[in-house]
Amino acid sequence: IIGHHLDTGPLAKQSTVEHTHTHMWLLAAASAIVLTPSPRVAITSPCAAVRMMADDDASPQSRAVKQQKREAVAAARRTTAAELTLSGEEVEALTAASKSLDPCWREGAAEDCPTALKSVFTQQPIDFFAALRNPQEDPDPAVWIGVRKTWPVLAERSDDDLLAALQPIKDVRVDKRSL
Repeated sequence: IIGHHLDTGPLAKQSTVEHTHTHMWLLAAASAIVLTPSPRVAITSPCAAVRMMADDDASPQSRAVKQQKREAVAAARRTTAAELTLSGEEVEALTAASKSLDPCWREGAAEDCPTALKSVFTQQPIDFFAALRNPQEDPDPAVWIGVRKTWPVLAERSDDDLLAALQPIKDVRVDKRSL
């Protein structure tokens, strides 16, 4: 098909409906080839290309579903946070932790730091800000150890309480460059 002009090549004899259908199928197939994750994967129909896009974690549909789930979890945590009886000192401590640029791992050498608390680029411990304010993921449970050691007023709170109380704090956007 490449190299054939639609007005003079073999496709010129098709009706307008057939031509449009063929053009749409070719467009879908070409898109599927671009989206094929491996040279061994063959796309046999436009439907397969659409299914492949829907199953893709980076597809707009998948991102929308994940965002809806995150919003539902955040709403539930806000409700739980409203029911918690945190003192002003505890809220201040958790807010300070979420804005802290200190490393969240200080238990030993950087090599001993859990992978979830390391930067993927530098392999050094991330700061509390990055660990607690990540909009895509919950903090790793290991971060709460450092939070409780650095802010002892939070020592008696469970991970679930801290995670719920953190949600309204995270809702207030903070630019790391301003800290």
